[in-house]
Amino acid sequence: MSSARSLANQKLYHAAILIRMLGAELAREELPAARVLEAVGLAVRRHLLEAYGWFLLELAEVSELPAEPPTSIDQLESRYGRSNPRRGELVELARLEGEGWLAALLAPPERTRSVASSGNLLAVAEQSWSQAELSQWHDSLADLIDQMGHGLDEW
Repeated sequence: MSSARSLANQKLYHAAILIRMLGAELAREELPAARVLEAVGLAVRRHLLEAYGWFLLELAEVSELPAEPPTSIDQLESRYGRSNPRRGELVELARLEGEGWLAALLAPPERTRSVASSGNLLAVAEQSWSQAELSQWHDSLADLIDQMGHGLDEW
């Protein structure tokens, strides 16, 4: 297993730990659920984006790993040059980046909305994800990396 794939797996593991911690914290009901989801959700999302980026580097066969991975096919290709034709896995990932769960993960989170409170405007942070969605993103990304990783191992 390459170091890029190892880093992808490490980030998936970190996200899984945070998702378990999120469930435990939400069950305790000591803090507002929205604040807990905001704090932990941002970290989970970041780990998942990094896991995806490290896997992109694995697919692109980048030998010298950067300090930070790309978070999309476009970033990968702008940093390391366009590969024409794209390898099949990158074509499939580019399609997934435009729709479904991967597009939702890659989309910038909605940060705030204004809510009227006693005549004043109060900025309230509201994240657009839930514990179930974070878990689904994790599981889908883990499955994707596992499935495509087996294809790489066969080469």
